Amino acid sequence: MAKARKLPKFVKLVRPAKKAKNKFDLKAVAEVAAKSAAGKTEIGAFIEVIEEGDGVSTFLWEAKQPGYQGWRWSVSVAQIDFDTEPTLSEVVLVPGPDSLIAPNWVPWADRLADYQALQEELEKQAAIDAESAVADLEPGEDTEDKSN
Repeated sequence: MAKARKLPKFVKLVRPAKKAKNKFDLKAVAEVAAKSAAGKTEIGAFIEVIEEGDGVSTFLWEAKQPGYQGWRWSVSVAQIDFDTEPTLSEVVLVPGPDSLIAPNWVPWADRLADYQALQEELEKQAAIDAESAVADLEPGEDTEDKSN
């Protein structure tokens, strides 16, 4: 029988909230992966499990990270059948239906073109306003102040 080795100090074991009934409890495997990626205090309540098909299940937990209101930790686990060991596919932070997300990205060239077009319009409007101000002056009025 193999001798049990002591783990190095840098290895941090994270225990699931619930004891696994067998070694293939997918939710427990996913929970350990989520807590390892996010930290124990940044994982909230369990939300749901989504069966993706072909033996892939995605488990979702609330994210308690500051600035990520409404986001979820998503852990995908694949298991071909009940006798094989599950494989961790991905652990990722995803936006939920009520989450705050950034607006769509607009390339700098497009933003610059919009800015330049706006500046041209403002210059045209300023020229029109200046012409109308000059036209509104009565004949003989001087635009300069001669109070010296």
